[in-house]
Amino acid sequence: MPEPVLSLGLMVAGYTALTALSRPGSAVSREAAAVRHNASSLVERTEQSVALFGPKAVALSELSELAAECSTEDWDGYGALAMDVRALRLAQEIIRSLPDDIEMPSFSIEPDGCVSLDWMPSRGRTFTLSAGKSDRLPYAWIDGTDRGHAVAKFAGGQLPPRIVQEIKRICGHDTSLRAA
Repeated sequence: MPEPVLSLGLMVAGYTALTALSRPGSAVSREAAAVRHNASSLVERTEQSVALFGPKAVALSELSELAAECSTEDWDGYGALAMDVRALRLAQEIIRSLPDDIEMPSFSIEPDGCVSLDWMPSRGRTFTLSAGKSDRLPYAWIDGTDRGHAVAKFAGGQLPPRIVQEIKRICGHDTSLRAA
């Protein structure tokens, strides 16, 4: 009988492989398109299961609902652009890449069609990350009187370690001092 840890490891490896297959690539044959479509369908069904995907399933569902609400021009009555499909995909990838020990963010759509991912554990502690049309991730934080902003690159389906550390610090999971 297989060990539960081994089975879980195989499941995670299989999910990771499916996720990679579901992303657009350089292959253009009908067969490649069929593989990408089928892998995308399996990944989507897996991510809809709270039992398999936990809080990330709920967050992805909330993001999809928000995307549907903001899918047309002037969705806010003040001339906002429709939510950009590339920004939605990037926000979904960010959610998928979050470590399991980080709480899920709240979402809002910016007037330029980008997605804002916000962690606000208190009035004086906030971390905001913007998912836009490219792999550049502008982010900003407020921690009492400490404030800052930066830009990082989202590459290989992984959030930069500095962003993960800042989210953990703002949300109270990491009490280490931040280097200047």
